[in-house]
Amino acid sequence: MFTMKKGCFLIFRAIMLCLISIPCWSQPEKLLTDNPLRDKLDRVVQAAATDYMANPGTVGLSIAIYKDGRRLMYNYGESTKGTGQLIKANQLFNLGSVAKTFIGIMLAQAVIDKRATLQDDIRKYLPGKYPNLQYEGRSVRLIDIANHTSGLPKSSRNFPAKIMDSIKNISLPKQLDFFSKYNQDTLMKDMHKFKLETLPGTKYEYNGNAMTILILLLERIYHQQYELLVTNYLKNHLGLYDTRTKIPVNQLNRFIQGYKDASRPVQWYDLTNDKTNEINTNLFYPGGPSMNSTMADMLKYLIANVEETDPAIRLSHKETYHQTDSTGVGLSWMIGNNDGKRFVYHSGKTGIGFSTLCVAYPEDKTGIMILVNGNLSQDNISILSDKIKIALVE
Repeated sequence: MFTMKKGCFLIFRAIMLCLISIPCWSQPEKLLTDNPLRDKLDRVVQAAATDYMANPGTVGLSIAIYKDGRRLMYNYGESTKGTGQLIKANQLFNLGSVAKTFIGIMLAQAVIDKRATLQDDIRKYLPGKYPNLQYEGRSVRLIDIANHTSGLPKSSRNFPAKIMDSIKNISLPKQLDFFSKYNQDTLMKDMHKFKLETLPGTKYEYNGNAMTILILLLERIYHQQYELLVTNYLKNHLGLYDTRTKIPVNQLNRFIQGYKDASRPVQWYDLTNDKTNEINTNLFYPGGPSMNSTMADMLKYLIANVEETDPAIRLSHKETYHQTDSTGVGLSWMIGNNDGKRFVYHSGKTGIGFSTLCVAYPEDKTGIMILVNGNLSQDNISILSDKIKIALVE
């Protein structure tokens, strides 16, 4: 009996020693966050963000919420992997396709300023004749570009496959240098070769190239560079001073690190213009328009789209096309319906390591903005947003 008990004790002691000797890295790491966990909403955000950050490849996450005048901001993970530093409200992100919403608002402002109408034939603002920019007698209108029903090609120029394959094999900076030679004059020259794919205004087909063309048209409508046009509007109308297509070189240290996945940061590229001393991330080709901002500015932008007090924003939210799946399209905004209540939204994902989602619920006086310095699926970000929205309406 004694021998048996002693043997059991030795086995028990050996098991305990093994458990004690397990290295600390095998235990779950505490999620880095500034969430104060004071109330129910804080806890809901914490649970949703924890689920999101558990996905492989995540690095950092910033969430802004607006609800009935209340402004909240939460940060998770790291701005740069391995530093232990949370994302800050004044750090710059690339917004991906959310940049298209700014273009839609600027078109709405052109209508309010009586510089243009949504029904205008785009050829009104182009030099020379473009008989090819019509289909069965119907021309492409400004509204058709803004709601992605233009029928325009998705690429301004079809390079031979051999050239595109060779471009894909060179570094990102060299690719961008190649495409940076593409300017307004080149674009308008190539537009003479466009062939419309369908009757304008009849079929939704998401088109970044068409939105780049809309930038060109806005510049010709206002006789002003789009960068100046949009930044002046954002400063004077919305109080946004940190949202721009170009980043001054002396501000580049504020640009957050983007990631393909948790182990692969995307190296930033130098597109310095000696005359402006700025980094230009609004190339005419390829990939469509670009915009950079901070979460501090994006919270203001979110509020403006929830409250809809600005005439241009209000006009950009009006449905101009209705899809068969009941999803509507405004001036660059997507429009959904939740229990009879309208909401507007747009997401964005870039090749330089960023993902974005902006959702405004005007009837509920609620909005959610999510910025991520990673390339995780947009579905994961939408799930995160939906979990938070449920808590906001309870």
